[in-house]
Amino acid sequence: MSKGFDTHRQTGMPIMRRLPTDRITWIVAGLLCSLATLAHAQPLPFYDNFDDGNYAGWTVTDDVEPQHGPGVWVVENGVLVQKSNIWSYGPVDLETKYHLGTHITTGDRNWTDYSLNALVRSADNDGVGLIFRYQDAKNYYRVLLMNDPSWSGRDSSGTPVNTPLQRIQKFIDGEPYILAENLVSRAYPSGFFALTADVRDDSIHAYLNGNLILSARDQQYKTGSIGLLSYANTGAYYDSVSVTSEQFIYTKPEEVAVFYPVREFRAPYIQNPTRTSVEVAWRTVEKQVGKVKYGQKKGVLSEEAVESEARQKHHITLDGLEESTRYFYEVHNENQRVAGEENFRTARGHDEMLFSFLVLGDSGVDTPTQWRVAQQMQRSMNKREIDFIVHVGDVHQGSGDYYDNIYFKPYASLLKNVNVFTSLGNHDVITDDGGVYLDDFYLPHNNPDSTERYYSFRWGSAYFIALDTNGDYSPGSPQHAFLINALTDSLRTSATWTFVYAHHPPYTEYWTDYYGDKRVQDHLVPIYEQYDVDMVMNGHTHSYERGEKEHVHYLVSGGGGGGLDDFFVDYDHITFSDMVHHFTRIDVDNDELHVTATDQYGNVVDRFTVNKFVQVSIQDNELPQALDFVDLEPGYPNPATDTTAFVYRIAQETRVKLELFDLTGRKLSTLVDQFHPVGTYKVVLDTARLANGTYVVNLTAGSLTRSQQLAVIK
Repeated sequence: MSKGFDTHRQTGMPIMRRLPTDRITWIVAGLLCSLATLAHAQPLPFYDNFDDGNYAGWTVTDDVEPQHGPGVWVVENGVLVQKSNIWSYGPVDLETKYHLGTHITTGDRNWTDYSLNALVRSADNDGVGLIFRYQDAKNYYRVLLMNDPSWSGRDSSGTPVNTPLQRIQKFIDGEPYILAENLVSRAYPSGFFALTADVRDDSIHAYLNGNLILSARDQQYKTGSIGLLSYANTGAYYDSVSVTSEQFIYTKPEEVAVFYPVREFRAPYIQNPTRTSVEVAWRTVEKQVGKVKYGQKKGVLSEEAVESEARQKHHITLDGLEESTRYFYEVHNENQRVAGEENFRTARGHDEMLFSFLVLGDSGVDTPTQWRVAQQMQRSMNKREIDFIVHVGDVHQGSGDYYDNIYFKPYASLLKNVNVFTSLGNHDVITDDGGVYLDDFYLPHNNPDSTERYYSFRWGSAYFIALDTNGDYSPGSPQHAFLINALTDSLRTSATWTFVYAHHPPYTEYWTDYYGDKRVQDHLVPIYEQYDVDMVMNGHTHSYERGEKEHVHYLVSGGGGGGLDDFFVDYDHITFSDMVHHFTRIDVDNDELHVTATDQYGNVVDRFTVNKFVQVSIQDNELPQALDFVDLEPGYPNPATDTTAFVYRIAQETRVKLELFDLTGRKLSTLVDQFHPVGTYKVVLDTARLANGTYVVNLTAGSLTRSQQLAVIK
């Protein structure tokens, strides 16, 4: 529950439900403002827009057993903000039962029937809401909106919900009672929204942007004042709070984009390379006109692209480039060079079968561990060129509100030369539902919503799909349809390899009480299997794990710098896992993937090979007593036409290599390259791609070698 905040004002005026024009908005708002700012012992209506710069007349109360408090209520830019990550109770079951933190109250205890309206914004993804008919800190009604599914607790029947929720509750002597609730995909939208609680006699109605979302009946409290709440939320914003005796319901406020300021200089970073274009981004504290000089020869930068106006957030697209070509570039502001000459490479052509990329997840929060992993990534890149990096989420391991210290600085030496294709982690969406993330990164936006939350791209012989597993991907959702369309697109069907990456893993052995994401298991894994995805790459769990299930290879590479998770459960299909800070390198070599995980000190954690045309399965852990160490049976059928199978037995745990050679001794493919426990293994080889002729299959186990010949006849 890392929480973030943003102090930039987003305004919108309330308007009466069913009234047609903005002119009435100003008339009503002005009338309310003129009547009262302080509410104690005053008749309705009441209005406070906090433009006086304070919250005089309001009383702050931190709830019982505060964690990470106290509450911090301030007025910034004419908006009331709660900025502290405060919640009640240490044990999770208690925390998610009460959903308490801090609240602020005002008004008259004698108020009876009224509409309470406010403009609300949550830069975090936890609890916001309204309090009404308030007696004291332990007795009142409230409307609670909670977006974080991980901390939603249980529903009224006591069943864990694991989904965003909207609730009407009452508290009696500090104990909560659910009067009405909705389990939803999103409890509230990003940006400012209108929230209303209308209470009359025993009827309670809650409205979101003028639409009724909840109704209840209760007679516990007949009068009381009003309040605003914040549960574990470091960015709960409130504005234009009104109370009227007449039914008065705000509708959706005018949308105003949230502006994220430039806090410091940000060095140039490569974004969104294609075969014919590359984007260069950087930021400056002062507004300046930016320019990129570039060319194919080092020191000869004869081309340039210039911005049309002075700005802080610089983003220039270089078009008309040649595919799979190295370019050199310099960035300038107002004719002053920002950084030294650097280089990038455009995306490889679709027929290119050799390229490399790194996989990183859960980066950390500017810790020495994160920097050491970054240094090892740079060394890997220096040793052998990489084309790009895939980040499997939690780019920001904290609250997602400031990426410079925790991302752009640790990886600066990488970012100036290669792009990082990022994906949204749960921490990245905490602040404004990923608003800061979307402001900082320039990614492909080829989904139907034209957003950068999920996307696809082709690189050489491989097709990549990035998903947002924080959002909705259930059948019928736009993201679900996007995934199916991507997997049936001609760019994908003509590719040799298909990679999918997202934050949440379907299965994981590390992280206590976490078995993997159930929604991913239900909605995505069947698609991976049906459409023959080669590899799924995830983070979220701070560990390294890999395995194969139903011909899909699963890789968890979440050891980029965050605190490591403990071993919890053993999955049969996960063949290797370790609690280690690391990154993963994948070298694509025609029909082979060579995968290497390296820790923060440069040690190899794991190494294995995936062959596109081979399936490996363990047949038995029991071996004949006569087996000395290793045995390789002849392939069957032999001669082969479409497929053949080799069976081999290993009497000691060891690394096994199974390689295919032609009769001249030239190695054609590595079929298997991984550690094996004791057992009998079966390898099915697709021979349809091989030309007629005789081949040699060579098995190496430890210091021993066994060979068999294979004839292919079509």
